[in-house]
Amino acid sequence: MSPPGLAELTAYLSNAGWTLDDQDDRTVSWRPGAIGGPDIQVVLPVRDGVLDMPDRMTEALRAIAYAEHRLVREVLDDIAVGGADTVAVRLTPDLPPGEAPLGMAQIAVTALREWVVASASALDARSLVLPSRRSQRAEAFADNARFAAQPGSFVLALSLPLTDGFPEAQSRGELAGQQALLDAPAEPYGRRVTGRMLTAVRQAQQLATAVGEGARPLSAFGRQEVANATELAALSMLGGSDHDIYQIRFAFSPRAGTAMPPESLKITPAQQRILAEAAEFLRTRQPRPGVTVSGLVVRLFRQTNHGPGEIVVHGIDDDTDVFRKVRVELAAEDYARALRAHGRGEQVRASGDLDIRGTRRYLRNLTTFSVLESLDDE
Repeated sequence: MSPPGLAELTAYLSNAGWTLDDQDDRTVSWRPGAIGGPDIQVVLPVRDGVLDMPDRMTEALRAIAYAEHRLVREVLDDIAVGGADTVAVRLTPDLPPGEAPLGMAQIAVTALREWVVASASALDARSLVLPSRRSQRAEAFADNARFAAQPGSFVLALSLPLTDGFPEAQSRGELAGQQALLDAPAEPYGRRVTGRMLTAVRQAQQLATAVGEGARPLSAFGRQEVANATELAALSMLGGSDHDIYQIRFAFSPRAGTAMPPESLKITPAQQRILAEAAEFLRTRQPRPGVTVSGLVVRLFRQTNHGPGEIVVHGIDDDTDVFRKVRVELAAEDYARALRAHGRGEQVRASGDLDIRGTRRYLRNLTTFSVLESLDDE
């Protein structure tokens, strides 16, 4: 990546918490201010055209990186994007530095995107299993992240922009009516996504260790504050099909208004396997509210000729987009409608709380039940 121009670097220092320290006709000096860095000075020429400009810019970037506890390339990405956090994953294939099997690289890139989308979606969808249709904002944010391979064993780095162009009010609906909170400066959307990613991997790693040691059951991943199934699956995939050990590094831009030190974590093969099991547990055995199932009635039964009963719907749900059989408890009137729909070959739709008991799936506490009109009836 080419170094920034003088104007770009000066604008960065001004916006990233650096303080103008001194200036004369030839040079201007900056010191770390609000970022709380070490006592170091960055000296820049006042104007372009200086003969040793490349050397001065290189020296300035090194000083900035040192003061902000970041790598030079992380600072460069921050400047180029206009404000960006960095999430880098170091894989450890048994190959020369900079090389990785194509299959491993493909899996890792897919997992990185899934992780970003899942963590961005989690800001609004507080669910252990995300709906199959992700939010437009989360998808767009992941698509706008910059991806690069960097020097090292095999390093994949994402530059996640602090801002994404969406109005902040869209993601702050939970603050409606709380004027004091609305008046407070909003944390940039990108920083909230990066923060969620860090929280998810940190807590998932800690819980995976506890499960591996026998101190906690796998069902502990059913707690809302750990991570959703998509985040867990992505973290388990990053090590490839063989679950090779990998490292994650988070580096934070000071332009978000809060100075945060970098953080690194190492995910072991054993932890990855437990994360995969936890993701499967949440998707197949964890009860979930607000699930809609649409399909054909393939079985009906009740104890008497009248009254409530139970049906089996073979269809697809909006929770996983997978065809399954789901048992639905119905009141007498809805059961009669389901019986007619079965005789006519019409589809039904039911919404409620999904309860999974062994291999059986139940939809309880129904909120809606309807018969979908066939095209022949129009």
